[in-house]
Amino acid sequence: MNKRDISFALVGLGMGGATHARVLSKVEGARLGAVYGRDEGKVAAFAEEFDAPKSYTSFEDLLADPEIDAVSVLTPNGLHGKFAIAAANAGKHVVVEKPLETTVARSLEIIRACEENDVTMSPVFQMRYGESATRLKKAIDEGRLGRLMIADTFDKEGRPPEYYSRDYWRGTRELEGGGSLMTQSIHVIDLLNWLAGPIESVFAKARTVRHDIEVEDYVAAVVTLKDGVTGMIESSTAVTPPMKARIEIHGTEGSAIINGEWDETYLWHVGDDEKIDTAEGFDFTDTDDPRTMPENRHELMYADVVASIRGDHSPLISGRDALMSVAICEAIYRSSETGKEVAISDVLSAAGVYP
Repeated sequence: MNKRDISFALVGLGMGGATHARVLSKVEGARLGAVYGRDEGKVAAFAEEFDAPKSYTSFEDLLADPEIDAVSVLTPNGLHGKFAIAAANAGKHVVVEKPLETTVARSLEIIRACEENDVTMSPVFQMRYGESATRLKKAIDEGRLGRLMIADTFDKEGRPPEYYSRDYWRGTRELEGGGSLMTQSIHVIDLLNWLAGPIESVFAKARTVRHDIEVEDYVAAVVTLKDGVTGMIESSTAVTPPMKARIEIHGTEGSAIINGEWDETYLWHVGDDEKIDTAEGFDFTDTDDPRTMPENRHELMYADVVASIRGDHSPLISGRDALMSVAICEAIYRSSETGKEVAISDVLSAAGVYP
């Protein structure tokens, strides 16, 4: 593909749609080409607010538009497959918000559709693009922390009751697929698996401790990673006040603690580098409104998507990479239900994936 701007259509015009519309206006080589939604008035208002040249209430008409190169699927989790697979079958490149879908099997359908139609599929895990995460990944890969021993992530967020009540799909098993683990903490699960994984098995307990929802708002899981590394995943949307999430990696030669959301390093004792302890002005607490969180890593993600569509390189994060985070969540749910340790390979093979 030549170097013309890549035209993206947004499907799903809620909080995620607004984020992606703002980001696309800042990415060289990308442009917002169209928006889609079922409500004609809402679609028209969104298109006007974000200067989208086209708006559609028919998804089929959008897919028939030859000027649209890629479709960003920002709908409720359980509708990702419906729109992503149709887009891939129409020859459009696909960006899919996390998680890919509500189960491994449904996520795999998206991946296969993109592979069969030879289109790029890019999952939205923007935290991998942050400086803190990439620096830690490099240090681990170079062995600068020594032999890894412990790898944890703690994500104790808070959401007010209206977060779940204002959107019909939130807190439902059918359309959200899970609670805090699947929608919020899947970001740090992806980071943990990328940095120190793969995660091989989990032993977990999931509960609903605060909110009136049918899925969990608290999870604690003991995880076993490659080479016998062990650690914890803790996830919640029930905490007051909400706390900043942390990835904590400890090796025989050093330790590091980072936050992927705000791209901050809280502790860095690695080799001969300048040591970092808790930064001046550090605050444990975090916002409970995701609309106020940084968007600059989304810009880096879209720049990567544009380059991959143009054929400059493969996407930094593949569909198969993103499948792992869904498999880890699914294993945690299964472990909580059965009271047994669950291997990630068993979850993948049950869905037809053979690692």
